[in-house]
Order: sequence, then C-alpha cells, then structure tokens
Amino acid sequence: MKVDTDLQQAVDARLSDLMGRAEHELSQRGSPVLPRPGLRLFDDRLDAGRAIPPSKTHPSGMIELNAIYLQRAREAMLEETVAHELAHLLVFHLSPRRRQPPHGKLWQDIMQQWFGVKPERTHGFPTAGVRSRRQRRWSYRCSCGSHELSTVRHHRVQRGTVYLCRRCHKPLQQEGTP
Repeated sequence: MKVDTDLQQAVDARLSDLMGRAEHELSQRGSPVLPRPGLRLFDDRLDAGRAIPPSKTHPSGMIELNAIYLQRAREAMLEETVAHELAHLLVFHLSPRRRQPPHGKLWQDIMQQWFGVKPERTHGFPTAGVRSRRQRRWSYRCSCGSHELSTVRHHRVQRGTVYLCRRCHKPLQQEGTP
C-alpha cells in the first residue's frame, strides 16, 4: 500500500524529532548514537507497528508501520506508534546482550521520560477492513474436553512434544487419531 507524500514526510519528521531526543539522552549517558533505523510500511497485519532489531540485513534496525492505520489515525500513529517502536530499538541498543522485557521498565522510561508519551502496550485502532492472516487451529482432546492448538504446537506434537491439559493433566491427543 502506498501512502501520500505528505504522510511519508510527517513520519520522517516525527522520526527525526524522536531521534534528536534520543541522541540527547544517549549523549547524557555516554552511550553511542543510535543509527537511524529503516522504515517500511505494511498493510497485511493487525498490529500497528513492529521494531526489528539490528541484524546483518538491517544493521541499524527497522521500524515497520501499518499503512492503513497511518491513513486512518494519522496523529495517533505519529505520536504514539513511531515512539513505541523507536523505544524498542533503543532498548536493543542500550542492552544488546541482555534480554529485556519488551515493555519493561527501560522501555517505559524511554517512552515517558525521553519521548513524553504514555507507555501503552497495545493500540486501540479499529481493525475493520484490515487484512490479516489467520493461523489454522488443530483439534485435540483429553479426558475432560476438547482443545485447539496452533499450527506451531501441532507440529511440535508431530515431532514428539507432549502437551498436558491444564485441568485434568492428561496428554492431549489429536482428534481422529487412536
């Protein structure tokens, strides 16, 4: 999905503003500057955005934003979501070797103290009309009832993992198998 030039410029301006704030805070800590992340838009998921940590393919990290929500809720996406995803990249930058909780104390501090944005974990944008892929569910049974497992868990069962019912603690068996 293509967004208009004005909206693209607004995203770039917001990211530049936040990067300036982050650069100031990082210099106060004596930390190296975070390289400007790449920016990519998508329109096939329900999430508002995603931060992809630095890697060989994206050495400065990547921020992905939902183009549909950007068009529908421009101000909220610019104000909150861009800051939210950049804060994730800053957490990766400040503690690259330590696994930090995604929305933990450091992330919350960056959101509030550096960016002046309330640290919300999820968005409240209407999802009507947004395409998304649905994961298939697989039917399993135990002695007390039926359950649905995701495709990932189903494949793990196929490779020998045993899942137990949380109520009766009996192994789950795929429906239609002995």
